[in-house]
Amino acid sequence: MKAKLLTFRTLTPLHVGSGTSVSYIDLPIARERHTDYPVIPGSGIKGVIRDVAKREEEGNPCSVENVFGPEPGSKELHASLAAFTDAKILFYPVRSLRGVFALITSPYVLRRFAEDMRSAMGFNKILGDLPDVSDKCIHIHPNDSLLEFNRHVVLEEFRFDVVRNVGVFTALKSEPFKAFLTDEDIKRIAIVSDNVFRDMVKYAVEVRTRIQIDQTTGTAKGKALFSLEMVPAEAIFYSFVFTKSLNNGSSCDDKKAMEFIEEILPDDSVLQVGGDETVGLGFVKVKTYPPPSETKSAGGEDKGLSNGTTAEVKDE
Repeated sequence: MKAKLLTFRTLTPLHVGSGTSVSYIDLPIARERHTDYPVIPGSGIKGVIRDVAKREEEGNPCSVENVFGPEPGSKELHASLAAFTDAKILFYPVRSLRGVFALITSPYVLRRFAEDMRSAMGFNKILGDLPDVSDKCIHIHPNDSLLEFNRHVVLEEFRFDVVRNVGVFTALKSEPFKAFLTDEDIKRIAIVSDNVFRDMVKYAVEVRTRIQIDQTTGTAKGKALFSLEMVPAEAIFYSFVFTKSLNNGSSCDDKKAMEFIEEILPDDSVLQVGGDETVGLGFVKVKTYPPPSETKSAGGEDKGLSNGTTAEVKDE
């Protein structure tokens, strides 16, 4: 199997709905059951990329049906060559007294990303040892733009004591992070405790109240008021795409399927994910790692990644 990392940076607020209302929010966002973290289901990612692939299919040895599976109602019955995982949150934007906003993460979130990178792509110790962070403290870059009077950081309505952390932020400047993080991003990053992170992603969301317009009168329709929950712009999610070969006589194998996906997802591609497309929600910028230029050598063979591994997963 071939594997590739996909990161999604929200350019506009994102609403991937859960379909159920459990509180005062009529249309909440999809969340992981055990953490309450926002998530983008892999089925939604696959569907959006499939739509893009339909426009890029001509002249490619792999068809959309081979890579993404047959259309509903098709007479062909076979699994798709590509599998997309749910996109998990990695950095979440919150308001800051200094520097406008911060990109927060937590030790658990970073450890989970490191473990996912090890399992999916063979990376080992991309972050080293992560510190324990108390609920009252925050770890920041030595040259962070979030500091208030050189002593505290204020995020949303909460003030945190500062710990300057060199090791973790040095690692954030190396692979694979440098593929999707800029120097400006790193100055905004703040590592908070797991408890604080959970509370922030649960309550520091964007909520809009909307109405329905009566198409006959052009005025607000009675009893049609509803609230919509959204992930703010600048959030960063990550996902993986895996490709495999099938013994169905097709000339499209795992390598060609991954090349097909690389062609339809050039670096900095912009996709629209989730609901409310017509009001501008859900635009995300996609980056891939390793990028296509690093995946292939001049002869077309797979190159090793920077840590000596390859983006290949062996079946046990």
